[in-house]
Amino acid sequence: MHLKQVGWAAGLMLLASSVQAAPQPEIQELFKASRTPGDRVVAYPQGTPEMRVVRVGLPVGATIPLHTHPSPVIVVVTKGAMTNVRLVDGKEVVSVVRPGDGFLEGHPDEPHYVTNQGPEPAEAIVTFASVEGLPNMVQMN
Repeated sequence: MHLKQVGWAAGLMLLASSVQAAPQPEIQELFKASRTPGDRVVAYPQGTPEMRVVRVGLPVGATIPLHTHPSPVIVVVTKGAMTNVRLVDGKEVVSVVRPGDGFLEGHPDEPHYVTNQGPEPAEAIVTFASVEGLPNMVQMN
């Protein structure tokens, strides 16, 4: 009888260790901000909320022309490097954003353009906190 109890105890210990060894989810915050790189607080537009997530690929030498965003936008670079050029109070402010880094946009007084000046294609995941019917960007002339 004693050997049966030891066997049961060993079996329970093995079962418990296999339950404890189950893989756990990994949650990693990629980016968080409340202000644009020009130190402006973004504003949320009025309307029916609509979240949008897009992948943006920029071949070497490509540029997204000067524009603004009518809603908050988070950009997280996943591949290559993107150069973000903002006009802040009439001055150009340049930052190079590399994989794993991001930035927040979405203020009408902070137009910017994004270009790939690196040696390889660049890619980013872009999330728009928008409303139904609102464009993602407004191109400047």
